[in-house]
Amino acid sequence: MTAEAPALRWAHKLAGVRSHGSELDWLGPDGAQVSKHLGAGAVAWAIEVGEAIATKISEEIPQLVHSVSEFAVLRRATTSTTLRSLTLATDIGEFDTALASAEVIEIAQDFARRGLELDDLLRSIRVGYAVLAGALLDAVIANDPHDTTEVRRVSVLMFELMDSFTAAAATAFLDEQRATGDHIAAARLDLVRTIVGGESVDVEQASRVLNYPLGAHHVAVIASAGQSSSTGYADLRALVDPIVSQLGPSSARLIIPIGAQGLWMWTAYLKPPSSHIDRLPEHRNVNVAMGQPGSGIDGFRRSHHEARAVDRLRLASGHPRTGLIAHRDVELEALLLADVNAGRHFALHHLGPLAGADPRLIELRQTLKLYFEYDRSISKVADIKHISRNTVTYRVQKALELCGHQDGEGPAKLYTAILIIDWLDETKHEPPQLGDVAAPADSR
Repeated sequence: MTAEAPALRWAHKLAGVRSHGSELDWLGPDGAQVSKHLGAGAVAWAIEVGEAIATKISEEIPQLVHSVSEFAVLRRATTSTTLRSLTLATDIGEFDTALASAEVIEIAQDFARRGLELDDLLRSIRVGYAVLAGALLDAVIANDPHDTTEVRRVSVLMFELMDSFTAAAATAFLDEQRATGDHIAAARLDLVRTIVGGESVDVEQASRVLNYPLGAHHVAVIASAGQSSSTGYADLRALVDPIVSQLGPSSARLIIPIGAQGLWMWTAYLKPPSSHIDRLPEHRNVNVAMGQPGSGIDGFRRSHHEARAVDRLRLASGHPRTGLIAHRDVELEALLLADVNAGRHFALHHLGPLAGADPRLIELRQTLKLYFEYDRSISKVADIKHISRNTVTYRVQKALELCGHQDGEGPAKLYTAILIIDWLDETKHEPPQLGDVAAPADSR
């Protein structure tokens, strides 16, 4: 009697831990092959490993699965791959059997049609393959912990199969992306513009089209590169990713390319994201505007409008402001300069000569601004500026005199005007002809 091959010995001992019913109806030829040669236990084992792979992928890469039906499609592909791996490891299939089944090709194409990135597909393969390889090796070791030859054989086989499996899935994804990419990108851009424009949409259907959970917590970002920059879409995404990652664990990202050197991005978070973000170094000729956190489709829309307000505010500035600007840091300025011309007129009207670009006038404005911000505390401003209280008193009085401030008037209009003029860096009007505005020598 011929001795049973090592692969068949451990494969024949495979078994599931629960009964299966409806799954058996969609296993197809791969399931029939395994059942015929290895028995019902091996089929049950493959079903449960396939489910474990699909569960792990959906946990690690949540943007891939938003519904029960999408999980079911993913599970069929992972179960088919598990069955194929048994077929190849035990040499019970046809000589030309490949690890990538028709279900794998189909789901790779589906990822492309849903607007996912190739990196999402490749990451899902890495995550799933680790679970599959681990399950196979556990089965070998459970049969005979000392059979290092069989462990090595299965390990090498899985490594060899991974290259062809990844290549087949990636090729199917890219072919489908080329065939449908332009249409999908245009449809997603149109839908996003419909949403941010305030029109009503079916949230569930729109989430499926965008492959993004509109009911989640969001932060929107607008990023662009200057005309003289060689920074492209991939570079912008690489720059923005670490910024939004600081706000908390995310579940999905929606990225809409705008031209060759711009993008709109939304990040969905598992819980309300933090408002804290480290100030990042400036990047020459790269602009990143970030809205505030918001929830649901209204938050999706509002956060984007806030990022756009920051982008407009940047353009209104009298000098270049590159790098990251968060709406929460310039919220008041964005509101005041929604109409730039009206804001400029307001500031010049209330500041008068104090709006000038002379360095001495700028110093007076900054001292007066701090004076208002610190509840008119001369001593606090003196500590911050590292100057004497007499100097602070002189500068405040001189600034109030220049703008014609009357006793008893509140500080709101002057403070607002200073914010506006400092952001605009207004230098187009002629600075007034004034005497020295520094404090007298004996008062410094």
